[in-house]
Amino acid sequence: MLPPILKDKVDDILLGIMASLNAGLSVVDKDLNIIWANENLRRMLHTKQNVVGKRCYEVYGCACKDASHCSSISGLSNGERNVSDIQFISEKGGRKYIKNISIPVNDEKGAVGYFLKLSLDVTEKEEKISQLSLLRKFADMMQGTLHIDRLLHLILTCVTAGTALGFNRARLFLVDKKRNVVYGKMAVGPSSYEEAVKVWSEITSKYGSLEDLIDASENRYQEDTPLHKTTRLMVYSLADESEPIVSGVKNKKIIWGRNAYHDPTMSRNFVNMIGADEFVCVPLIAREEAIGAICVDNLYSKKPITDDQVQMLVTVASRAALAIENAEAYKSLEEKIKQLEEAQERLIRSERLAVIGNMAAYIAHEIRNPLVTIGGFARTISRISRQDNHVRKSTEIIVEEVNRLEKILANITDFGKPLKPVKGVFQVNDLLENTCSLMGPYFKNSNIQLIKKFNESAPPVTMDSTQMKQVFVNLMKNAVESMLDGGTLILETTSDDKYVRINVTDTCKGIPAETIQRVFEPFFTTKADGTGIGLAVSKKIVDEHGGSILVKSSGHSGTTFSVYLPIKTE
Repeated sequence: MLPPILKDKVDDILLGIMASLNAGLSVVDKDLNIIWANENLRRMLHTKQNVVGKRCYEVYGCACKDASHCSSISGLSNGERNVSDIQFISEKGGRKYIKNISIPVNDEKGAVGYFLKLSLDVTEKEEKISQLSLLRKFADMMQGTLHIDRLLHLILTCVTAGTALGFNRARLFLVDKKRNVVYGKMAVGPSSYEEAVKVWSEITSKYGSLEDLIDASENRYQEDTPLHKTTRLMVYSLADESEPIVSGVKNKKIIWGRNAYHDPTMSRNFVNMIGADEFVCVPLIAREEAIGAICVDNLYSKKPITDDQVQMLVTVASRAALAIENAEAYKSLEEKIKQLEEAQERLIRSERLAVIGNMAAYIAHEIRNPLVTIGGFARTISRISRQDNHVRKSTEIIVEEVNRLEKILANITDFGKPLKPVKGVFQVNDLLENTCSLMGPYFKNSNIQLIKKFNESAPPVTMDSTQMKQVFVNLMKNAVESMLDGGTLILETTSDDKYVRINVTDTCKGIPAETIQRVFEPFFTTKADGTGIGLAVSKKIVDEHGGSILVKSSGHSGTTFSVYLPIKTE
């Protein structure tokens, strides 16, 4: 029993308790109409609308849509209280967790006709539990992801997911020691407020767990979003510590821009590229070495970044750094295995070709002597039989065929000769120009239009210019011979950090799939008068230069031969 002094102040006391607990309070009737609510409830639910007069489920975002499915209503019959949990994304993008306690209330007739709903904001507690669970799940996911781009996207997805750390946007930077820079590698996050609202709504409605979100975004690491494009433009010299990202990486410290636009110590360029007044950059440290950084912000929600969030980000970054290091090591191992396989394949091919070449040279030598004799007698007969047209035409045919056989034997002999490149440093473009000038009349007579697309900034290559000219001549002749009625020959050069690529493209009908696998085999040809030596020799030369030659054809329109020559050779 309440003391008399308190009886008249019950309402004030109750409201005071609710206010001190920062709890929401409402009274709901049997039809799920809210007939009274305190101001705390509106603030808790982050709504500006008056909740009185609205249906309970409309305000609280419950799953039920009528009284028959409401767990609180079912509790009125037995007079027991009901406890339920709800979660939603606020207008500012934050995930909210609310615990509702529904207590039956008797009406004026003594029957249970209402229930008092006490709402407690348990977001902080639930986020702590969720984040601790996240770390375990996150570590497991990272350990099982060795594809570097998938891993980086996984890291950023976890950093931005509402079920995880919940930052609006995240960028990942990596250190490139060869270029002595730190550069933007990948980014995840919306590019506008409207997109942000859409993403938050989608996360709430579709994805119940971090795993669901990760599965749904499995292939999104390949998407070239506006934020991703902007991030890739961010490249900073490791020698310039005036840039926040560089300072954070080199000194292995957290960079926290709290009022970045008005902070004179912050680089204007970096702040403008980030585009947020508050951001945090956390270094990725693996084995005491900074390999990059993660930068986050809440540009659209405007939610202040807390110390707890930063600490959680540091924990995530430490595990992410080890996973990135492992993925990079795995990638390097894969590349070395591939190089060993290619070297082994070249060795086997070289040995096989050497055997074929020696045998071919021996056979050619044995055939050449009697062939020379036949050719000599045929020419003599042709000279002394000028009056007999039948004999003269027959001997001319013999001479013609002897000449053709001698040409074939010369090609076979050349194939059998060991290749000893005499290398120098040359510009590929210059060598191609020289080859085109040499073959100009041949192109004209064959009704071939030549198109040159040369990259003028392509670096020089160490090579035997004579042998490589032979390769280009072989490829160009092969292309021209495939275009019997004329066509277009396209020569293109490109380059990257490792190779200069030369593309030779024709507009013929293409090479069938069953044939394209054999084009580099010695003595394989589809031409009636071909020897099958030209492409085999070309591949042999390119292999000796440490490069590779590939062929691509649709099978019905056009063929491209691509020669890759290493920029640097050991």
